[in-house]
Amino acid sequence: MAKAKDLEKKEKELDAREKRIATDEKAVEEVKASLRADVSIDSVPEELELTKEQKKLVAEACEAYGIQEKYVLKARYDPEAKQAVIITHGGAKVRFRAGDKVVPLEAVRVDGIIRKKMKPLTPGPKK
Repeated sequence: MAKAKDLEKKEKELDAREKRIATDEKAVEEVKASLRADVSIDSVPEELELTKEQKKLVAEACEAYGIQEKYVLKARYDPEAKQAVIITHGGAKVRFRAGDKVVPLEAVRVDGIIRKKMKPLTPGPKK
């Protein structure tokens, strides 16, 4: 008798647990669906796209700093400061306002390629 009651009790607990799991899974799917709707990776918001004037300012900045377009990792326009912000493959972050006089970047800061010959880490063979 006691075993039968224990089995019934365990079955009820399992049923309740399965119902909670099912409702939780539904809630997770609803949240995932809402996130997919809110964040679309394929579309770029219009406010982030550069206008012709902003693209022209970014091009002027690249020319002033000596950055080729292929080495630009990300470029954007900061409307508050009215300047172009460019990040290069070499890790340099530069800001440029129209008409600024700037010093061109070193090649390593533009493309990230180290051109200096470095001292070897291990000594060569003994003579």
